[in-house]
Amino acid sequence: MGVPSGRGVAFAIGEGRLDEIALWLTTNIGPRLVAYAADTTRSDLARAAQGMDVAPELDRRLRCLYAVVTYVASDDGAGTAHDFLVRPNPDLDGRAPAELLHDGAPPERVWMAAVPAF
Repeated sequence: MGVPSGRGVAFAIGEGRLDEIALWLTTNIGPRLVAYAADTTRSDLARAAQGMDVAPELDRRLRCLYAVVTYVASDDGAGTAHDFLVRPNPDLDGRAPAELLHDGAPPERVWMAAVPAF
């Protein structure tokens, strides 16, 4: 499953099989970071990647994380998205985007920090 292209952010949040989303995230940014940002355990993350039922909150959090990661990765690749998630960001009061997502921040707040100022 590649990074969606030519489709809006609504695709990243609202569409797609959760197992494919979870697998893409763990493959491209690593299970430890995905589990942290989604505020879950690696075993629950593995269940999601295997297509097993997960709590609706985990489904929502993985889709939000996927939206952020694919947004950042669409220009420069998944490695850039990983770096973006773990580095403190001045536009987020010096907090790392993964930390904000972990704490339940909406992805829109994190996206705004990813958009370059013109």
